[in-house]
Amino acid sequence: MLFSQSCSLNCLVFAILLCVLLTVNHGMTVNTDTNVPFPWDKMRLPETVKPQHYELLIHPNLTSLTFTGVVQILIKVEQDTRAIILHSKNLQISKAQLLESRHHHDLQISEFEANEQIALFADGFTFEKGNHLVHLEFYANLSDSFHGFYKGRYTTNSGEVRMLASTQFEATHARAAFPCFDEPAFKANFTIRVRRESRHISISNMPKLRTVELSDGLLEDHFDTTVKMSTYLVAFIICDFHSISKKSQHGIEISVYTVPDKISQAEYALNTAVTLLDFYDEYFDIPYPLPKHDLAAIPDFQSGAMENWGLSTYRESGLLFDSEKSSSSDKLGITKVIAHELAHQWFGNLVTMQWWNDLWLNEGFAKFMEYVSVNITHPELQVDDYFLEKCFTAMSVDSLISSHPISTPVENPAEISEMFDDVSYRKGACILNMLRDFLTPEAFKYGLIDYLKRHSYQNTVNADLWESLTNICTSDGLDSGRLKLDGFCSKKKAESPASKWFMEDSVDVRAIMDTWTLQEGFPLVTVEVRGQEVILKQERYLKGEKSSKTTSASSFLWQVPLTYVTSHSRAVQRFLLKTEQDVLYLSEKVEWIKFNVDLRGYYIVHYESGGWDALINQLQRDHTVFSSNDRASLIHDIFQLVSIEKVPLDKALNLSLYLSKESEIMPVTQGFNELVPLYKLMEKRNMEELENQMKGHLVKLFKTLIDRQRWSDDGSVSERMLRNYLLLFACVRRYPSCVSTATELFQKWKDSDGKLRLPADVSLVVYTEGARTDEGWDFLLEKYKRSASPSEKWMIKAALAYTPLTHKLQWLLERSIEGEIMKTQDLPSLVVTVSKNPKGFKLAWEFMKTNWGKLVKKFDLGSSAISRMAVGVTDQYSTREMLDEVQTFFGSLAQDQGSGLRSIQQALEKIQQNILWMDRNVPLLKAWLDSQSITES
Repeated sequence: MLFSQSCSLNCLVFAILLCVLLTVNHGMTVNTDTNVPFPWDKMRLPETVKPQHYELLIHPNLTSLTFTGVVQILIKVEQDTRAIILHSKNLQISKAQLLESRHHHDLQISEFEANEQIALFADGFTFEKGNHLVHLEFYANLSDSFHGFYKGRYTTNSGEVRMLASTQFEATHARAAFPCFDEPAFKANFTIRVRRESRHISISNMPKLRTVELSDGLLEDHFDTTVKMSTYLVAFIICDFHSISKKSQHGIEISVYTVPDKISQAEYALNTAVTLLDFYDEYFDIPYPLPKHDLAAIPDFQSGAMENWGLSTYRESGLLFDSEKSSSSDKLGITKVIAHELAHQWFGNLVTMQWWNDLWLNEGFAKFMEYVSVNITHPELQVDDYFLEKCFTAMSVDSLISSHPISTPVENPAEISEMFDDVSYRKGACILNMLRDFLTPEAFKYGLIDYLKRHSYQNTVNADLWESLTNICTSDGLDSGRLKLDGFCSKKKAESPASKWFMEDSVDVRAIMDTWTLQEGFPLVTVEVRGQEVILKQERYLKGEKSSKTTSASSFLWQVPLTYVTSHSRAVQRFLLKTEQDVLYLSEKVEWIKFNVDLRGYYIVHYESGGWDALINQLQRDHTVFSSNDRASLIHDIFQLVSIEKVPLDKALNLSLYLSKESEIMPVTQGFNELVPLYKLMEKRNMEELENQMKGHLVKLFKTLIDRQRWSDDGSVSERMLRNYLLLFACVRRYPSCVSTATELFQKWKDSDGKLRLPADVSLVVYTEGARTDEGWDFLLEKYKRSASPSEKWMIKAALAYTPLTHKLQWLLERSIEGEIMKTQDLPSLVVTVSKNPKGFKLAWEFMKTNWGKLVKKFDLGSSAISRMAVGVTDQYSTREMLDEVQTFFGSLAQDQGSGLRSIQQALEKIQQNILWMDRNVPLLKAWLDSQSITES
C-alpha cells in the first residue's frame, strides 16, 4: 500500500516534468554571486522546504574521470522564503532555474563552502508556499577518495587495468554527487538515469526499466522510481561487472555483481543473501518493499559494506568466498556482513533515525540482528560464541573519559563521521541484547515489529522505539500482516514469575533505557554476600586517575537488569537494580554467586569479601560448572578490575591459571586478550627479560591445547578458528613443533609454486612463518599480486606485515600509500598491523606522522579509518616520552586536520592508562612470574 502511494506521487511528478521540460531554455548559464551574504547561518538545513522527488541524470566519463549531471527537484515550500538552501560539495553548477508550467526563472547561487551549502534565489523573487520544481546542471571530477561519486580500478587476470565509478554517500556525501537536501529526515523519491558507454553496465537502487540509445552512440539506462528514502541510500555503479541471480521465496530477484574474473566466488554470497532476506521478511512480518536486491563487490571500498536500498555494496573480502582458499573465519565474516546490510533494509532504510545523533538506531540494530539472524539461519557457524567479544570491545572505549552517550549531539560532517564507532555499533547491539533478555525474546520481537510498522518510510528518535517496546499489548500496530499475537499478552500475564520485571506496572522501558543511551559509560556492580543477603552497589566504571574518577563517576546511575546463578542453582534469577545501593535475598546460603549470566547485561561485576576467591576455587575444581561465556566474562571482569585497583594483579593471574584446562574458544581468546597485551607493552620498552618470561609463561599455560591442534580444516567453525589462533600464537612465540611444521608446509607450498592446497584455516600461520626470510617474503609478495582470492590476499598481506624484516616493512608502507602494490583501502589495517609488530611499531608511527595529511584527505576527517590508525598505532605505548611525542604531534594539527577528533583523545587516554598500569603492576607481575617458576621447578 505504501508503495502504491509513492507510485501515485510519481505520476504527479512526471506530469509536472512533462509540462516544464517543454519550456526550459537550455542556453542559460548560472550567475554565482559571491558578494551576496549567505542567507542561512546554521549547519542544519531549514525545515520549511522539503524535497518530494528527484529526477537525476548522471553521466560519468571513465576516460577523463569526470562526470556531468542534471537534477530536477520537486520541492514543497511550507513557508514563503526568498531563498532555497540545500547541499552541494565540490560541484560546479552551470545552470540553475525554477521551472513553472508556463515560464521559468533563472536563479542565482550563493555558496557557503564551510557548511557545504548553496542558496538559490532571484532578485525580488519569493518562493511562495506550495510545490516548485528546481532545475540544476552541474559537473565535477570523480572523487579520488572513497566517498561521494568516486573512481575505482581493478586489474584483470591478463594484466589489463579497467576503470569503474561507484558511490558511497553515507553519511554526508550525496551532496558531492548532486545538489540535494542531504539530511536523513528529508526523504524523497528518486528517478535515476545513467549515461554510459556500451562496454559498461550501470546498476542502481531500482530495476532498470529500459535502455535508450542516444545519437552520439552512448546508452542511457532508465531506472524505476524508488520508494521514499534518504539521500545517503542512493547508489549507482558504472562498471563492466558480471552477475549471478536467484529468486527468493518471496519473489525478490537477488543478484551478486563482481569483476568478471571473480564471479565464481559469488555463489556463497548469493545463497546466503536469499536465505537471510527471506528470514527478515518473515521475522519482521513486513515484506521487503523493492522488486530486487543487488549485492556488489567493489574493488576499491573503504568501509566494510553499505546498505544502499536495493543495491548494497561491499569490499570484495566481505562478499566473495573461495571454497578452496577462504577460511572458516572468512565464511563467518561474510555471512555476518550480509546479515548486517540486509537488516538495514528495515532498520535504517524503511525506518530511519531523524538525525545522526541517533545513528545507533540504524547501526546498533543491524549489528544486533547479525547475531539473531545468523544464529537461526546458519547454526553451524556458532555465531553466538562471538557476541560477547563485541561487548568487551565496546567497554574498552566506553570506559574512557572521552566516551560519549549512544545518543549524542552532532552537527558537522566530521562529528557525524565519528559517530560510526564502537559505541554506536557494538554498545548499541549489547544494550539491545540486554533489553531482549529483559523483556523476553518474544516480547522484544513484537515490539520491534510494532516500531517498524508504525514508522515505515518515516524518521524516528529513541523515544519512538521505547514506546513500541512498552506498549506491546496495547498497540494496534500488530493487527495487520501475517503475525498474530496468539494470546501472547494474556499468556504473559499468567506467567509473570518468568519475566516479572516486564509485566509489573512499575517497569518503564524508556526510563530504563534512557539511562543506557543518554549517558556515556557503564556500571560496575559490586557484590558482597553476607549470609543470605547480597549487598549490591553500582558506580560508573572509569579508567584513569582516582582524582578525576571520583568526581566524574559519582553522578551516574543506571537501571541495571541483573541476572545471576549460584552454587546451589543453575536457574537464572533476576533483579532490577534501580538505585545506587540495594539488597537482594537468597533462599539459602551459597558458596559462590555469579552475576551477568552469559554476559546478557552491559556491566562488569566485582565480588567483594572472598567472592572472587570462591569463584577462582570453583574454576580450578571444575570450570565447566560455568558456561563458556561466563568463564570468558570472569576473565574479562577481573582484569578490568586490576586496571582500577579493585583487585590485585596476582589474583587475576591466579584465576587465569585454570586456562591450562580450557578448550572453548571464547575463554581461551579472552585469556589471550588480557594476557598478551602485558608483554606487548614490554616490547615497546627496554624490558626484554620480563617480556620473555611472560611469553614463556603463556606458551606453558596453553601448551596442552596447542599440542592437540591438527594442521587441517577439520572440526566445527569455532574449533577451526581457535586452531588458527593457537598455532599462530605458538609459531610467533617460536614454539618448536609449530615452527617446524609451518616451515615444512611453506617450503612444500613454495616448491609447488603455490599450487599445493594448504588447509585454509592454517594458511595464515604458514604464510607468517614463510615471511620471516627475504626469499619467502618476496615469493609471498608475488603470490599476493597474482591472487584473485580476497581471502588469500588478506592472509598474505597480514603475513607480509608481520615479518621481522624492517626493510621489507618500510618498503611495504611506502608502496601502499601510492596504491601500487596493495590497494590504498587496505592501508589503515596495514599500518595498524605493522604497529603491532615489535620490529615495526616505530616505522608505523613515523609513517603515520609523515603522511597524516594525505591520509586525512584520502579517508576523510572523522572516518573510522582515521580513528583506527590514530588509536591502533599508539595504544601499546606506555612511556611518558612517547606520550609527550604523541601529544606534541596531535597537538600541532589544525582543526581541519583532526586536532579535535575524539579518537585522538582516546589515543592519549590509552597511553596514560598504560603508563599507570605499568607503574603499578610491573613489580607485582615480576614477583608472580618468579613464584610460578619456583612452583614449576
